[in-house]
Amino acid sequence: MVAFAGPDLSAKVAAACASLPLTGGTLYIPGRTYSTGGRLACDGKAVNWVGDGPGVTVVQFTSAVPGQAGLSAAPGDALRPVTVRDMSLITVVDQTGGNAALTLRYAPAPSNIFKGPRLENVEIAGVGNNTTYWAKGVDAYNLWGFDIHGLHIRGKDVGSATAFPDLNMAAAISITGESGGGCSDGKITGVNVFFAKYLGLVSGDCEGLHWVDNTGVAVDQGVVWPNARAHPGFFISRNHINAFTRAVAINGASQGVISDNLFYKWGGSSQPFKGVVLGAYTAGGVTYYAVDNNIHHNTIVGFAGGGSAGGEAIGLDASGGDGNLIQANKFLTVDWVFDFGNQGSTNTVADNTATGTVSGWQKRIGLNTISRNNTPVQTGADPWFIPMVGGGSLNVGAWFQRHFLAADSAPATYTDFTNAEAGRQITIIGQNANSTIAHNTRIRLRGGTSFTSSAGSTLTLTYTGEYWLEIARTQ
Repeated sequence: MVAFAGPDLSAKVAAACASLPLTGGTLYIPGRTYSTGGRLACDGKAVNWVGDGPGVTVVQFTSAVPGQAGLSAAPGDALRPVTVRDMSLITVVDQTGGNAALTLRYAPAPSNIFKGPRLENVEIAGVGNNTTYWAKGVDAYNLWGFDIHGLHIRGKDVGSATAFPDLNMAAAISITGESGGGCSDGKITGVNVFFAKYLGLVSGDCEGLHWVDNTGVAVDQGVVWPNARAHPGFFISRNHINAFTRAVAINGASQGVISDNLFYKWGGSSQPFKGVVLGAYTAGGVTYYAVDNNIHHNTIVGFAGGGSAGGEAIGLDASGGDGNLIQANKFLTVDWVFDFGNQGSTNTVADNTATGTVSGWQKRIGLNTISRNNTPVQTGADPWFIPMVGGGSLNVGAWFQRHFLAADSAPATYTDFTNAEAGRQITIIGQNANSTIAHNTRIRLRGGTSFTSSAGSTLTLTYTGEYWLEIARTQ
């Protein structure tokens, strides 16, 4: 390609692109270091961009003028595959004009034949010891059936920052599904990201995206999807994310998996930190919750109390999530393990463990949470016992604790204990003689008579799945 006429590489690329047939072809950039003040663009054709390897084929971009830096591939529709591999895309200036190192744009019309782009073995960085930054690493629109693998993406070194700097790379990988287009069924694997605001930012109508075996170090946030409208199928697994504020945040998406990841707070961050956020997204008067997702076998490290820099750490915030299974996760040195937002969500939380927790299991409870086998039952400043007050139907599923105090200040009768899974056991410890547990079809007590507490009395019940059955008492 360097044989084509032109004052620099961008002009030679334009000439080479013009020589290709409409069906496309290969643009080969031989190994050497190039300097260019323009964008490398070949749009409207299916092009294979091929170099001799990162650090061998090196393209240095000298302009921050919008549209005058980076590599652009816009083949026109999703039936035209594009390949970019084996090169370094380096900016020698801060890209304050918004240029991405690599822009991929497909038309907003989905195809049922998935021939998305393949990006492999590409370095995206600034010069020297990361002293300059791209506005974005990969900026992609309407990708279907794509594969992004083995990229090394770096923004500007944050040094000892306690908050992520505004003047730096935004998203290392930005994937947008435009209205009427969308993005679907792609993989982002083996990508290493340093010093970016987001490891991955997904926006719009997308589904079926796989983020697997990626690393994000000193990123403000890891994988974030702020505006899903009940789209299904995201998979975030086996990633290592070291973040200032959030490792994963999914708003409004469903039927996804977040599993086997290591998430931890940047040691010098002074920001509040959340390992996983299951949030809601509202658009057009409709609220979409993060529902029916499976969050399991993750390790989340938060530096309780923010470490030396400050900032509260919460392991998992599910205040916009409903019907999720949260299971077998390990939480280390967080202030709060969970925040359920005092919402009536029916999340199931099972077999989780916590170590070094300061404040407790739940910053705000989930009113319909089902909890079981979480260890330890008490952590941080959690109370051992939950007071029973007011009579009627008491929701015991919202609490991780299994011990309840009959602490009514005036006579009250309890007729049901709700939202428990079969096999749940609770013990009620009397504080006075004001609380009565009614014998009925939902609570079956020994002798067929109601139980009235007294100071120091206990009543232990187990739930069969249909009703509560007395298994022990002291009085």
